[in-house]
Formats: sequence, C-alpha cells, structure tokens
Amino acid sequence: METLAQGSVEVEVTGVARKDEVGAMARSVQVFKDNAVALRTAEAAQQRLSAETEAERRRNEEANAAAAREQAFVMENIANGLTRLAEGDLTYRVEAEFPAAYQRLRNDFNGAITQMEEAMRAIVQAAGGIGAGSDEIASAADDLSRRSEQQAASLEETAAALDEITATVKRSSAGAVEAARVVTSTRSDAERSAVVVRGAVEAMHQIETSSQSISQIIGVIDEIAFQTNLLALNAGVEAARAGDAGRGFAVVAQEVRALAQRSAEAAKEIKTLISTSSQQVGQGVSMVGQTGEALQAIVGKVGEIDALVSEIAASGSEQATGLHQVNTAVNQMDQTVQQNAAMVEQSTAASHALKGEANQLLQMIGRFQVGGVQAARAAPTRRATAPPTASRPLARP
Repeated sequence: METLAQGSVEVEVTGVARKDEVGAMARSVQVFKDNAVALRTAEAAQQRLSAETEAERRRNEEANAAAAREQAFVMENIANGLTRLAEGDLTYRVEAEFPAAYQRLRNDFNGAITQMEEAMRAIVQAAGGIGAGSDEIASAADDLSRRSEQQAASLEETAAALDEITATVKRSSAGAVEAARVVTSTRSDAERSAVVVRGAVEAMHQIETSSQSISQIIGVIDEIAFQTNLLALNAGVEAARAGDAGRGFAVVAQEVRALAQRSAEAAKEIKTLISTSSQQVGQGVSMVGQTGEALQAIVGKVGEIDALVSEIAASGSEQATGLHQVNTAVNQMDQTVQQNAAMVEQSTAASHALKGEANQLLQMIGRFQVGGVQAARAAPTRRATAPPTASRPLARP
C-alpha cells in the first residue's frame, strides 16, 4: 500500500487468495493497483491523441492556406474574364494555368465564352437579314391590309344581299309548309267523313234489315189477331147456344174479338208505316252511298293535292336549308375575313414594331466585339410604306 501510495505500480500484491481480513485488504489493494494502471494507460493515450490532433491541425492550416492562395489566383483570373465580358469583349480567354482542382472551371469558362461568341456571331449575321426582312414584311403587310379591307367590304355586301334572299326563301318555305299542313288536315277530315259515311250506310242497311224483321213480326201479330178473332167468334156462337149460362162468356168473347180487331188494325197501320220507312231508308241509303262515292273522289283529289303540296314544301325546305347553309358559310367567311382584316392590321403594326426592334437589336449587338465578324452598327436604309389609316368595315351583327 505504501508503494502504491508513492505512485509506483511495479509491486506485486500478495495474499489475495486468503480468506481472512488480510485477504480482503489484499484484494482491495489489487483493485487500487488495477485502477492506477488503467489511469496511467488512459493518460498516455490522451497525450498521444493530443499530439496527433495538433499535428493534424497544423497540416490542415497549411492545406487551407495553400487552397486560399490557389482560390485567390483563380478568382482573380475569373474576375478579369468577367470584367472583359461585361465590357462586351467576347474574344477574351483565360490563358493562365489553373491548379488541377480548378482546371475544369477554366475550361468551362473559356467554353462558355466561346459558345457565347459563336452565338453572338450568328446573331450579328442574322440581324442584318432580320432588318431587311422586316422591311419586306412591313411593305407586304401594308399591301395585304389594303386588299383585305377591300375584300371584307365586298363580302359584307354579298352577305347582306344573301341574308335578304334567305329570309324570302324561308318565308316561302314556311308558307308551303303551312299549305301542306292545311291540305293534310283537309285530307284527314275528308277521310274521317268518308268513314262516317260508310258507317251511316252500314247503319241504314241495318235499319232496313231491322224493318224487314219488324214487318215479319207484324205479320205474325196480324195472324195472331185473325186467329184470336176466329176463336172469339166461335166462343160467341158457343155462348149463344149455352143460353143464359153462357151470357157472361159471350161478353168476354165479344171483348176479345174487339181487341183482336184493334190489334189487326194497329198491325196494319204499323206495317204501312214500316213499308213507308223502308222506302225512305232505301232512298237514304242510295243518297248516302252517292255521298260516300263523292267523298271518296274528294279524298283522292285531296291526296293528289297533298302530294303535290308536300313536294313543293319539301323542295322549298331543301332550298331554304341549302340557302341557309350557303348563307351561314358566307357569314362565316365574312366573319373570317373581318377577323383576318383585323389580324392583318395587327400583323402590320407588329411588322413595323418588329422593324423598330430589329434596329434596336442592331444597335445593341454593335456593343459586342466578335472575332471574324464586324457587328452592324446602323439600321437598314430601306423604309417600308406607312401602315394604312383607313378604318376596317365594322363587322355585321
């Protein structure tokens, strides 16, 4: 314990295996020794780690300083290139050798300037053509605008005349359709009348048949009355033979005979009336038959008229439909021409604006220095005619 207290761990602890208090103390001393050894080992490792960390810090500082110097060199060259680019010089290239880490930046910068120079060279070459082309477009747009306005005015007059013709044909077609409807209605009425007449004829025939049946029944009634009269006469004779005993029966027989005579007279009158009615029914049947024939002829004529009027109405409707389609097409053409005239005016204004913008573009690209091509600094001398000031015809509603 004294040796450990002096800081030396090179001592062997004995008595650890004993079972008494000395063994317990020896084992505790062994724990103290093990902890002291572990602490010294940790302190040595900490010292080694501190030394390594310090060396790494110095190496990082040196690397950072070198990287800062390289970055400053690269940024200075790139800044010079950007300054030349801002001044419009597209012929400048970074010629200094960059470190390996920044070599791609140098190549990309030079490549971007090269592509920009090529694009600007193409723009310079095309700007002259755009200026000349804008003059040609402006002149052609002015001529097209004048012709479009004339065409729009002519087509508008044509559309107005065609509208009037279409309205007239529509009215004619509507009249033909109405006539066809009236004729069809008349035909339907005539056909219904013919049906009614046929029903009346059939009813007359049935009435005639019923009259004949009634005549037969009246004949039977007449025969019954005749037989009843004979029976009453026989009964009166028998009652007379019976004397006073048959006097009441004779009165009854006389009444029955009188009733039979009245029945015979009534049957004769009814037979006479039925005969007269049969003659009148026959005449009515004949007249109704003639009426039915006349109505049938009228139905046929009305059918012919209906067919003719239907053809006229169909032709008028087809003409109205065709003329309406033509009118619609002309109106669409009129609207299209009106829109085209408006678009031509817009195109004319756009062409003049394009010409002005082309001149501005030529002035702007004249600021850039491009190798192999002299940038145009002046606008084309050719001038297009001024846009027409005549107003376009207003579109019809």
